[in-house]
Amino acid sequence: MNCQECHDFIDPYIDNELDVAAAILVKQHLRDCSHCQPLLESRKALRALLNNPQLQFEVPDSLRRKIQSALRTAASSAKHQSGRRSFIPWFSIPLALAAAFTIVLGLVFLNQGGMLAPSRGNALVEEVVSGHVRSLLATHLLDVPSTDQHTVKPWFDGKLKFSPPVQDFTTHGFRLIGGRLDYINGREVAALVYQRNKHIINLFISPSEAGRTEAVQSFEKDGYNVLHWDRDGFEFWAVSDVNAGDLRAFADLEMRQA
Repeated sequence: MNCQECHDFIDPYIDNELDVAAAILVKQHLRDCSHCQPLLESRKALRALLNNPQLQFEVPDSLRRKIQSALRTAASSAKHQSGRRSFIPWFSIPLALAAAFTIVLGLVFLNQGGMLAPSRGNALVEEVVSGHVRSLLATHLLDVPSTDQHTVKPWFDGKLKFSPPVQDFTTHGFRLIGGRLDYINGREVAALVYQRNKHIINLFISPSEAGRTEAVQSFEKDGYNVLHWDRDGFEFWAVSDVNAGDLRAFADLEMRQA
């Protein structure tokens, strides 16, 4: 991948919208290219600013009406002038961009009572569900198909910078069927795949940034149940269309491995 291709992919890479293969290529290029690294850092800084939970707010109805009115006026003006050639001064472009950015920052600092964008937790829930659905639709569910945990666990050696814990819960009704590499929250992760009757459970595992242990948190998104917990330096996300009780039973089994 060259620098121009990296620049084209940098925004979907930051937003975790690339498939695993493309994301890995971008990551490798950014790691080795000193020219593209500042671009990545600037994108990360902007994303961190917009996702800062201290800058959460709810747009007042009065401001929303003003914005909608301004947009309608601008659209009407553009339509009126569409038949005429007009000269746009070169300096108006950066001014317009500055004005747009000022509006965004004004919205951010206007009110601390609600949220503009989803919280980090909700964003990760959406990403985990997307990873689960992608694995089913893209027929890329397994890189290492095996019901033997002693085959699946060593398969990750050398492919990740960590060794994920791998357990088989077949005797409890959750059969390990294999694993694969995946990409969640801008990081390469291990994905273990289990089967509960006809339902697939994806268990995404990555090192926990704080090395903490936390109880199970439950979420629901688009008909999928999602559970999150931290244990012994690892972060776990389990997602499936299996019923909430079964998924919680699965999480409890994994948590007891501590």
